Amino acid sequence: MRRELFIFVVAIILIAASVAFAYMFLSGPAAVRIVSVSTDKDVYHSRDTMKITVSFESDGEIGNATLHLRGIEDRHGDAQLHKSIPIHFPKGMHTEVYNHTLPACSSCSGLNAGNYTINASLVQDGVVVSSMTHSFRLEQ
Repeated sequence: MRRELFIFVVAIILIAASVAFAYMFLSGPAAVRIVSVSTDKDVYHSRDTMKITVSFESDGEIGNATLHLRGIEDRHGDAQLHKSIPIHFPKGMHTEVYNHTLPACSSCSGLNAGNYTINASLVQDGVVVSSMTHSFRLEQ
């Protein structure tokens, strides 16, 4: 009787360990995506402060991720916005807000009046898992 009980307990432990192992390795990392990228205004002027809001949706806990904001390229191709923000949050909807002061809009700075783009990319474990762009207008 003891031997049968021992075999039964060992079998239950092995089954539970197999299920836990399969769940950990077959379910993969939590999926996350950028839902929206927005700014507080559509038109900005030299040296205005731009409020950039990025909303995310995740189906599980997200760690080891970075939000990269890049854009507002001048005539030389240099990005005037380049910010990396470490991200860690639980399952659900989340919002990250970043304030960016715009440079002077002039021919000397290489940034003329016109339409510009912000690219938001979410990188997890070195891989871009989601990205989205937002456009705005810069005037003198």
